[in-house]
Amino acid sequence: MPEKHFRMIRYFGFLANRVCGKYLPKVYEALKMATPGPTPKLYFVQMAKAFLNVDPFRCVLCGARMVYTAAISGLTV
Repeated sequence: MPEKHFRMIRYFGFLANRVCGKYLPKVYEALKMATPGPTPKLYFVQMAKAFLNVDPFRCVLCGARMVYTAAISGLTV
């Protein structure tokens, strides 16, 4: 348990948020590693198909493709 008012440091050195973009490519170059490319976006439908083997936009009654129009939440739903 840290002391009261102890400033927690998550990343330091070349992983610090302030200098990460400047020093991290140099670290990859020094280690002769390829810089990782951008990660592809992963959407809810893709995750549901991959992990649950269920298409959330497929109607359970008729099997037709449903169209997403809006998300409604709250106590009145």
